[in-house]
Amino acid sequence: MTATVLLPLRVLEDESVAAGLFEFLSPTHVLVLGYYEVPDQTPPEAARDQFDDRAQAKLDDVRAAFEAAGATADTRMVYTGEAEQTIGRIAAEEAVDAVVHPGAAMDVDRLLVPLVGQADVDRVAAFVAELVGGRDIDVTVFGLDESLTPDEIESALADAGLSPPQLTTETGPSGSPVDAIAEAAVDFDAVVMGEPKPTLSEWVFGELEARVATEALGPVFVVRAVTEETDEGADTDDGE
Repeated sequence: MTATVLLPLRVLEDESVAAGLFEFLSPTHVLVLGYYEVPDQTPPEAARDQFDDRAQAKLDDVRAAFEAAGATADTRMVYTGEAEQTIGRIAAEEAVDAVVHPGAAMDVDRLLVPLVGQADVDRVAAFVAELVGGRDIDVTVFGLDESLTPDEIESALADAGLSPPQLTTETGPSGSPVDAIAEAAVDFDAVVMGEPKPTLSEWVFGELEARVATEALGPVFVVRAVTEETDEGADTDDGE
């Protein structure tokens, strides 16, 4: 079954997609989520009326580029006062497999997979295997969670279809997970990580994946965890 990737994009602020990301996501289905954060006291419907034609034209161009690279793609445009909340709600509504923070990807030849925060190793492994497919992409896995052994990581990845020489499993550098990932990410073209379980420090200093995306040069994929929680109470001010 084809993995679905949610790509949030600030199209009205001219945020673009690096050329290498179109090719890298060719095995997947991409939901391109254009979003615009409306100013306080501005109804989302007013922003939609003012900007929607321009926004949709840009989204159509992005979709065409993904389809030209071999991916399937859909688009959606939202107007919201709470972008992060809206992106999370739509990721849940659409049951996407991963959310990508776009970066400056050219050719993706080396992929870093840090496992931290009791991430769902099986889901991460399945996503990485589908994303990499039969392509000549080296995958390096850093085990940064003491609850995971290298043997457990290798077994999950092998079950998903990845095995040496394409796969390298290492113990990650010492220090905080964010520091370790940021230090390692400069030598890789993209990062795929599991959705971490929240801890106090993540709430205080910002979501772990957002911090990694800030540090990394290439795209950062966050594979969503499956939970039984619902998104009741999430904002609905996207003007749809």
